[in-house]
Amino acid sequence: MSQGRWGAGIKAVLPLVLFLSPFLGLCQRVVSLAPGVTEIVFALGRGDSLVGITTYCDYPPEVKRLARVGGFLDINLEALVALAPDIVIAYPEHEEKIVRLKGRIKTVIVRHGRLRDLLDSILRIGRVLDRRSEAETLVSSIERTLCRLASQAQGKRKLPVLFIAGRNAGELKNMFVVGKNDFLSEILEICGGKNAYGGAIDYPSMSLESVISLQPEFIFELSSHFEGLDDRRIFDLWRPYVMVPAVAKKQVRIIRDSFWLRPGPRVGRIAEELARMLAAAGSPGG
Repeated sequence: MSQGRWGAGIKAVLPLVLFLSPFLGLCQRVVSLAPGVTEIVFALGRGDSLVGITTYCDYPPEVKRLARVGGFLDINLEALVALAPDIVIAYPEHEEKIVRLKGRIKTVIVRHGRLRDLLDSILRIGRVLDRRSEAETLVSSIERTLCRLASQAQGKRKLPVLFIAGRNAGELKNMFVVGKNDFLSEILEICGGKNAYGGAIDYPSMSLESVISLQPEFIFELSSHFEGLDDRRIFDLWRPYVMVPAVAKKQVRIIRDSFWLRPGPRVGRIAEELARMLAAAGSPGG
């Protein structure tokens, strides 16, 4: 074909391509291997592209209609492949499991450990799903919220806070606390607190004696949503340990919302709720 005829062919096809380009992304079939990723896809207006998610993906309510491909790490590859996805969005923890998909299905690996990782992943998912503008808008909104809360907390004393992400059911043993490298710890710093645990381990298991030694002024119980105990029972567990400032000052908070442990598009809401509780604790009579 001559260059002239080639150029003419391109000109003939170009209007059709331009017309269809806004709709081409809608044909993507996407599998998400993490609850935070699932929330991002929906937040960017591409929930209709999802054909598979994990057992732990529970938000928004529309996920109830979607097929499940296993838990967070025990992915059922056969079930995943049967969904014929074009794209699988996963975490680094999944790479070894999904390596067999490479070359057959596009795999997108995003990191959500740190706050910057999360914001970058929103932008990347936006590019992959042809929702660049929506992703930029979402990231800007989150950044504005965090900047506002940081400004409000400026100059105030930082309260030492302990986030308990898991423990033995019904007892204060084998408590897993959130380390300083977690996105939640970063949000805490922004909102005017500081992590009472300053060690290098990301999610250490701590004894009650170790928790007492940290002397937190605020304790967040984050694992109660799956523990099955009512609030009164959890408060009763802590009540005898008045040598812990958080207990003495009645600053033990029970968080039932699972998204507090989930890096996703609702991090701004986490930050606002956290800032409000810290501000109330730091005020006279709080």
